[in-house]
Amino acid sequence: MDERLRPLLDSGPAWLAAGGPDEDVVVAARVRLARNLATGPFPQQMDHDAAEGLVTAAREALDGEADGACALDPSDLPDADAEFLVERSVATRDLLHGGRPCLLWFVPDGLRGLMVNEEDHFRIQGFAAGAALEAAWQNARTVERRLRKRFRFAASEQYGYLTSCPSNVGSGLRGSLLLHLPAMARAKAPMQRTLQAARSASLEVRGVHGEGSRALGNLYQISNQRTLGTQAEDQLRAVVDFGREVAAYERATRKRMGEDPGARRELTDEVRRAATLLRDAAGMATSEALDVLSKLRLGALCGVAEEAEAPVDERLLLQLCFRLQPGHLQAHLGRVMAPAERDTVRVASIREALGVRPDEGGAG
Repeated sequence: MDERLRPLLDSGPAWLAAGGPDEDVVVAARVRLARNLATGPFPQQMDHDAAEGLVTAAREALDGEADGACALDPSDLPDADAEFLVERSVATRDLLHGGRPCLLWFVPDGLRGLMVNEEDHFRIQGFAAGAALEAAWQNARTVERRLRKRFRFAASEQYGYLTSCPSNVGSGLRGSLLLHLPAMARAKAPMQRTLQAARSASLEVRGVHGEGSRALGNLYQISNQRTLGTQAEDQLRAVVDFGREVAAYERATRKRMGEDPGARRELTDEVRRAATLLRDAAGMATSEALDVLSKLRLGALCGVAEEAEAPVDERLLLQLCFRLQPGHLQAHLGRVMAPAERDTVRVASIREALGVRPDEGGAG
């Protein structure tokens, strides 16, 4: 692993720490601000020298902004390191494969970051634990204020901030909450109603890594669609209010599962099967492992984990949902692995972290 990424790996993401608002449902909050220079073409039309010049200027502008901050060119990173950065939500594939000079800047705790010459000149990111979207916004604005001292942003009195994609014009802001919704997903109908309600409220629902990703492990992102015509504060409030409604519905669904005798037996059996699979399996693909961890966490939150002979540390189960992904696994072990080896290492790593001994009579 590139040693410049080591502090990010060693510290773990602060947005996964305990203590965030609605943390039993809402995993993390993120705010992304899109900003562009007031003069010159946007990144897709920039020539190499102009793009390189912006990278140099951004490095200088951010120098000394935060202790331990790292600024690097991500285009020369190995594939495994690049995948780790995507999984950690520090970088996007568009930045890594954009084919133009670019810069990635981040602090070790993962709460503040910047991408230069992605789709826009600047993609500023702020994170926080739980549903603390306001805190995430303040983290992003800290970086924005530093850049504003050096650069003038493209803006219109009529439309607001100008961006490469028309859907971001206005505030240039995307506020999102990452939620774990295993009870609603298991009940199916409530999940479908939630997706429909989100669209009606001009919100988007995406997978764990945002646009184009799947909802692996019952992890979903909700974010604002509307960036034009309303204030940034109102856009963030809409996301938080909806997220808290969903969190309340998830809790109510869990409560029904835990209190109804028939539903409780079915859930206990399902959690027991997941625990058995974890003990028996010789290997697990990412999607399979996330599904198992999601069921185990639901069992812990519903109070059936012990009777199902399953792990009960719901916070650790959640953290493992991120640590078991391919880039993280390879980063922790310091080597590139083929998919089959990753599957074997993944299940062994989960068992070790949870203190689960493999079933000597099973496949593992």
